[in-house]
Amino acid sequence: MLTSFEGIPVDPALEIIALTDTSWRICDTTVAPTDPGGLLAYIERDPEGFDVIMLRPGFTESAHTDCLAAALSLINSRRAGAPRA
Repeated sequence: MLTSFEGIPVDPALEIIALTDTSWRICDTTVAPTDPGGLLAYIERDPEGFDVIMLRPGFTESAHTDCLAAALSLINSRRAGAPRA
């Protein structure tokens, strides 16, 4: 289980999957892998920081953060606040 990523503490419920050297897919490990609701977000590093696209059924939210830790924290806070079906 991943407890840190690039030196940043990570909630064990988040799975970080590298897509390229500068982009990652973030999934919720508490949701079955076959459930599309487990896909939480995409992060992409750009010259100014990190673009974050957070996904929920029927809703998409985008944000920009200065650092990866802030991006992961934002995703985790949205995951924690999301209503469970």
